[in-house]
Amino acid sequence: MKFDCVIAGAGPSACACALILRQAGLSVCLVAPESEVESEFSVGESLPGAAIALLNRMGIRCLSDILSPLQVSACTGNASSWGSNIWHRNDAVQNPQGGGWHIDRTAFNRALINYVEQSGVMRFKSKLANAMFDSSWKISLENTTAVLDSRFLLDATGRASVVSRLVGFKKQYIDSQTAVVAWLESAKDDKEQLTRIKAVHDGWWYSARLPILSKNGLPVRVVAKFSLPKTAKQTNHEAQFLDELNESNLLPVRWHGKQMLAPLQLKDASVSRLVQFSDAQKGFLAIGDAVLSFDPLSSQGMFFALYSGVKAAENVLFNHDKLNNDFTDYDRTIESVFHANQKSRKLYYASEHRFADSAFWRTKFA
Repeated sequence: MKFDCVIAGAGPSACACALILRQAGLSVCLVAPESEVESEFSVGESLPGAAIALLNRMGIRCLSDILSPLQVSACTGNASSWGSNIWHRNDAVQNPQGGGWHIDRTAFNRALINYVEQSGVMRFKSKLANAMFDSSWKISLENTTAVLDSRFLLDATGRASVVSRLVGFKKQYIDSQTAVVAWLESAKDDKEQLTRIKAVHDGWWYSARLPILSKNGLPVRVVAKFSLPKTAKQTNHEAQFLDELNESNLLPVRWHGKQMLAPLQLKDASVSRLVQFSDAQKGFLAIGDAVLSFDPLSSQGMFFALYSGVKAAENVLFNHDKLNNDFTDYDRTIESVFHANQKSRKLYYASEHRFADSAFWRTKFA
């Protein structure tokens, strides 16, 4: 089967890219197993206000086009205990683009996939098994004899960068940390619409109330602790996690095991990048977390996924009718985003000076 573009992955970056290419008349195929879309709880629920321009570029006027009112709620700002024990609040009204939204990430993923498929993008619910370039990409899939032929191949497989590694790209790790993530049933009177972060001796905590309800009709809150991988493994036990959460004073209530809605998830939250972002000669591009993985502290993961998907689509369209591809614009854009994000990340971590003897914080100043 022949396509103009094959994209490995089915997350926001893949969907953003596929939608724009399809709207321009290109034949597009997504390759991703069902497990990439179907899950009860998914990490990554913050969408900044600036993302609406990217959604518009994809043909989505507003979040209500794809999500119900019970799947999205406004973020009114953030509260942080960082650099001191005092809580500081930044209201969304201070941001010209607004505070953004908290979303039901699983519902968002499903909605994007449905929107993409309705636009005419084909999807194979399989894993990419191999990809060889010989004037065009010849792509084989697991558990099927189908071979896809495509001029362009894009890697949107997330932090694993599966296809990029397959074609020989190297990955660079800048900073190592791991998140232990929990979803908890909160109290009926939990109506907070803030994002909370709090620095502690061995890492930092994050929490937000999600726009979903538990089976008991109560609010659901995501809570995550970020620390060095060894520390995270020690925290990755329900009793230990709850003890540390209660001791942290991240939230003004105590939590117990009966409020846990799912097993804890251990997630890589390292900062990493590919050494190269594209191969113009072969028509290959990496997008989203596959090309750059940001520190979750920046809350830019979802935005960058959409942004890189849009930029990649624009570069593919620019090169579609040319004999020789030129991805210079894409490479420069991604490099610029990386350096700007790194600068902001280092400045923010440097503002926390209370834990100079901590192994975690020493890694942030290295």
